[in-house]
Amino acid sequence: MRGYLVIAVMAAFALPPLAPVHAMTQRDIARCAESTPAEAAIAACTAVITSGRWKDKELAWAYFIRGVAYKRRGDYARAVVDLTDAIKAEPGKIASVIDRGNAYRAKGELDRAIDDFDNAVAFCGKGQCAAQTHAAAYANRADAWRDKGDNGRALADFAEAIRLDPKNALIYENRARVELYAGSLPQALADFTQASDLDPKRGYTALWLDIAGKRSNQPSGLADAIRQVDMTRWPAPIINLYLGQKTPEGVLAAADSSDPVIKRGRICEANFYTGELALQRGAKDEAVRLLRLAAADCPRGYTEWWTANAELKALGTTP
Repeated sequence: MRGYLVIAVMAAFALPPLAPVHAMTQRDIARCAESTPAEAAIAACTAVITSGRWKDKELAWAYFIRGVAYKRRGDYARAVVDLTDAIKAEPGKIASVIDRGNAYRAKGELDRAIDDFDNAVAFCGKGQCAAQTHAAAYANRADAWRDKGDNGRALADFAEAIRLDPKNALIYENRARVELYAGSLPQALADFTQASDLDPKRGYTALWLDIAGKRSNQPSGLADAIRQVDMTRWPAPIINLYLGQKTPEGVLAAADSSDPVIKRGRICEANFYTGELALQRGAKDEAVRLLRLAAADCPRGYTEWWTANAELKALGTTP
């Protein structure tokens, strides 16, 4: 899932000079810098790191990209190792600190994650970061406070992140979920609406706006909200479920992928959103069953892991 800040690696890190180098190494540098797909990035970055042509600061970018790629693959332990190496190689690149914090959070090591985000907030507070990077440090720390159950600190950090980056739709969306499960429905609905206005192409925002709207006894506006959403891509099957155009079985079938990491994430989301729909329809037992599956099987870095646990708590039951 996309984070708060998309790092432009070519700008954020100084890549080693491309010439004169062997053509194979040059291709590896380009493939590593492109950073997608994850497996290709890992292989290319490993070739660069082990080539023996560069060392120390010159390799910070390669460790960073490989660490992010490992994080995307769900290998958080390796991500932490690589991002730590990136920090050692070039301490001034705070993106590595923020992403290591995210890897720690995905591992469930929330105190370590908050330590990294604290350091990023302090570093950026000295005027050494762009406003978007500073906002990302606050927003990611907010997610960690949320995971710890400290909604007050989470909301305070989200407010500061929005002050620094008021056009970042994902910050509004994530704050709205905290507000929703904290019982502040009007504020949640306002933030989901703002997120949708800022990024009308994001399908997940349309789903959450519909969920919050239903809890406010508003008629569904989902059909209008998805006008700019690409309905050929995930999570389109979930949106179609909410529109009555797909069955839960059809959503699970659509979640299939040859990539086990993608498949796990999609099944996690299918279980959560199908459970939410069951709850809307008054089928509490089925909702609890599906939400428990999401709470058990979703990667900790997924929004749906936290929301499944929050929903079960609100229902007075255990994961």
